[in-house]
Amino acid sequence: MSRERVIVEIETLGQALKVEQTIRTGYCDPIAENILQWIAVEEDLANSYQKLSAKFSNQELAKALKELEEESRSNITLLRSLLKSAEEFGEARIRREKLIERLMQST
Repeated sequence: MSRERVIVEIETLGQALKVEQTIRTGYCDPIAENILQWIAVEEDLANSYQKLSAKFSNQELAKALKELEEESRSNITLLRSLLKSAEEFGEARIRREKLIERLMQST
């Protein structure tokens, strides 16, 4: 099963450079920024649930809030892994941009 192209066929190094830059600035960088914000939200949630659980004498409620805290902390670990991957994609784009720029200078 084939699909339609998302981008036009690249015919020049200049076009290739532009596409690589667009991928970095349009996808890699914003994804990393969004993940960073999500990590901050999960950190705030975890801290809030931790403080909130200490306020309740009802053990069942306190336990549920502790579970929410733990899940947020687990989410932070997963998100940090995603962030690392997103940053690696961005670094790869930069390497590709530099290579294309060197190729452009040599032609």
